[in-house]
Amino acid sequence: MKTAIASQNSSSETLIDKHFGKCSHFHIYDDSSRHTEVIENPAQGIKGCKGDVIVDELISKNVKSVVAGEFSTKVQQLLNKNHIQMIIHPDTRVPVSEIIELLNHKNK
Repeated sequence: MKTAIASQNSSSETLIDKHFGKCSHFHIYDDSSRHTEVIENPAQGIKGCKGDVIVDELISKNVKSVVAGEFSTKVQQLLNKNHIQMIIHPDTRVPVSEIIELLNHKNK
C-alpha cells in the first residue's frame, strides 16, 4: 500500500507538514517495495483551494492513505470519495523518516 506524507521539503529528515494543501513535497512510501518516491506538491503556486489537483495526483500514484497535520473539509470529502484514508498526525515535529519507520512496523 502506498502512503503519501505531507512534508516541508524533499529530505527524509524533514518534518511532516501541518497543512496538506500547503506542503512543499509529498513522500510517497510503498510498504511492499519499501521504496519512497518524493514529489513536489503539484498545486504549489495555485491560489485558492487546490485539494482537487493534489488528490488527482495522489490517485494517479495509487496512494491509499495520506499523513498530514490537518486536512480541509473539501480535501476530506475528496479523499473520502476516492477511498483514501486520512491519518491526522497532530505533532508536526516528527520527521518523515519516523513516520516511514512506524509504517514499516505496522506492516510486519
